[in-house]
Amino acid sequence: MRALFAAIALFAASAGPAAAQYTVPIDQAGLLRLPEDATAIVVGNPAIADATMFDARTVFVSGRAYGQTNIIALNAEGQVIYANDVSVTQALRNHVQVFNNNQQHSFVCDPICHRVPLIGDEESAFSRTISQRDAVTNAAGNAAGNGGSTDN
Repeated sequence: MRALFAAIALFAASAGPAAAQYTVPIDQAGLLRLPEDATAIVVGNPAIADATMFDARTVFVSGRAYGQTNIIALNAEGQVIYANDVSVTQALRNHVQVFNNNQQHSFVCDPICHRVPLIGDEESAFSRTISQRDAVTNAAGNAAGNGGSTDN
């Protein structure tokens, strides 16, 4: 057992200091300031996070889905000027999760609570909420495309 602990301690000591991870809540944007001008930004898995360059040193990182990926910024010579892990987490402000036996239901309360679909929620409630959200989004898109009218 001592040998196992010694091996773990040796590995941890040789791994070097861990880089600070960039964290952004799901469905929100974060601001990333680069140390020098960048000409390219690459995100390892764009399904988890997205990055948009505002200018040569300012990047907006959006959390798309829970998980972890990485982001790399390159300068005009193709050299890496920034590389870091990106972790997309749950937005904790005003979020409430209710558990009934093994069923999870998620809400955002400010001050009235509204259901929000989160991974892990009870399946029929999750699907119903997503369907309703899609219907509202489609109606808004149709209204914008029809000069503001929601009549068909």
